[in-house]
Amino acid sequence: MSRRARSSEPSRDAGGHFSVGRFVLGAMIWLVPAAIVWILVTPFYNRFLITAGENLLRLTERPSVSRLSVEGEHHTIASRTDLSKPAGKVRVTDIHFPLLMLAAFFLGVPNVSRKERFAKLGWALLASVFFHLISLVFWVKFLYAIDQGAWSRANYGAFAQNFWGLGKHLLDLPFKLAWPLVMWIAFFPRLLLPERPETT
Repeated sequence: MSRRARSSEPSRDAGGHFSVGRFVLGAMIWLVPAAIVWILVTPFYNRFLITAGENLLRLTERPSVSRLSVEGEHHTIASRTDLSKPAGKVRVTDIHFPLLMLAAFFLGVPNVSRKERFAKLGWALLASVFFHLISLVFWVKFLYAIDQGAWSRANYGAFAQNFWGLGKHLLDLPFKLAWPLVMWIAFFPRLLLPERPETT
């Protein structure tokens, strides 16, 4: 195996196993700068998600009646022009806080070039944007389908209520928390495979 090929392989200990200790240490170190960047970017990212989420919602409606308005740095108010009061409030920041883990996981991988780590993190962040938009849509649809009492029962059948309700709960907890690990495995599958013996 050439020196160049070896440089892109994750670090392994003398027994040929991935160095978990070095990875955990690297992830913990990168968690601090990742948190600083996330805190600084969050107000702008929330506004982007709110605007893009409203556009995505309105693409699915005939007529287009959804409105997502910004409230503070962390929340959006979901409303419809055919409802007399807002449907509810969503804390947008809660949708994407696992980005902290995503960044720490990707940047903490030892013995991989910084360029490769940041490149893969960039693609993972791009995929995460779509995941967050879908999560926001499910949150708002959940408010429409479940939280509006008689209006929800009149406008959403049992299947739709179960679909949006179950989807919102799955995206809000297990899928959201598992997302950083799923992305990490997808971009660094070599970490889960045994090291192949070198060929001369």
